Amino acid sequence: MAKKALVLSGGGGRGAYHVGVMQALVERGWMRDGQGPDIIAGTSIGAVNGAALASGMTIDQLRQRWLHMHSEDVQQLSSDLPTISRPLMRFLLRSILTSDEHGGDDQIEAETPEADRNLHSPSIWHKFRSIFSATPFKSLLDTTPWRHTLSAWMNFERINSPAAPTLLLTATDVRRGTLRVFCNHKLDGQAQDQLNIEHIMASSSIPAVYPWTQVGEDMYWDGAVLANTPLGPVIEHAGGDVEIIVVMMTPWDADPNDGDQHLEAMPSDLAQSLWLTLDWALLASYRASFKLLKVYNQIAEAAQRLTAAAEKTGDQSLRWPGTMPYRVAEPLVIAPQKLMPLEWIVDYEGKNHQALFEMGYRDALRTLDQRQEQA
Repeated sequence: MAKKALVLSGGGGRGAYHVGVMQALVERGWMRDGQGPDIIAGTSIGAVNGAALASGMTIDQLRQRWLHMHSEDVQQLSSDLPTISRPLMRFLLRSILTSDEHGGDDQIEAETPEADRNLHSPSIWHKFRSIFSATPFKSLLDTTPWRHTLSAWMNFERINSPAAPTLLLTATDVRRGTLRVFCNHKLDGQAQDQLNIEHIMASSSIPAVYPWTQVGEDMYWDGAVLANTPLGPVIEHAGGDVEIIVVMMTPWDADPNDGDQHLEAMPSDLAQSLWLTLDWALLASYRASFKLLKVYNQIAEAAQRLTAAAEKTGDQSLRWPGTMPYRVAEPLVIAPQKLMPLEWIVDYEGKNHQALFEMGYRDALRTLDQRQEQA
């Protein structure tokens, strides 16, 4: 019997969408409530929701956690980041505004427009310089509240027990630039990880926005930097006999000529521009993975034909060399039909969560019904 695997993408505050999808999957009998499928893989907020499933949390319990969560339970202004102002932002961007060869910080101060110069005195300017020289900031936001919130969500004793489904959490190794897959069960060539809150935080550490997370001797950023939808680790772990459902929070297969899929309006500020950039980058990473899967399946089919020809003709030179590749069924992708509001990535509020529950539930039922009609 084929194993079942659920792949949950990153997407920050949009993660309530996963919960609506999972409710539909439970109602349709694809997975058991409070148990989950055989394999759960998650990146960033997908790692959070995936770990909650592996903890034995029911869909209703997870829904209640989301409904009672607010932005203050997730993030706060980084303790080493002063209040933003125009002169300060000019200082923060000094590395792209000038160079040491042309005067460095002193040149920025000299070239500050009169309107901005009136906003501060030289003493304040030099205080900013002394503060950031002594304590450089590493991120805009601090996730200490998120760590406390998630610690109360998770049952790590269950997650690390043999009864739990296989849980794959991805993170990006900051020093090496490689994808690290943490797993509560033993993988081929990798010992079992004893998962804890640090592994979840590591998978959720959005570069520059949140600080990196240390696990053992290594530092990690969000797994979405390299794999927002960790499809590859699932295939490597499960082999060819696996039924995969991928949950994304960006329309992934829309016709680029379809006007309904375009932005309703261009980004209105720097933050929205950053979130849109993240949206497109994450979407591109999955499209690339999906294309690679199709190519892999084509190679597997070619290998089978060559082997069959070798057996029929007796010409062993036709036989596929090495390990025989296996075909992997293309995953079922559940995703919204239109782009979500950009700011929802960092907006953790009840009204958004409720809307996301309903959206995920509807999209899941629609996709499951379409698959049944095509079967």
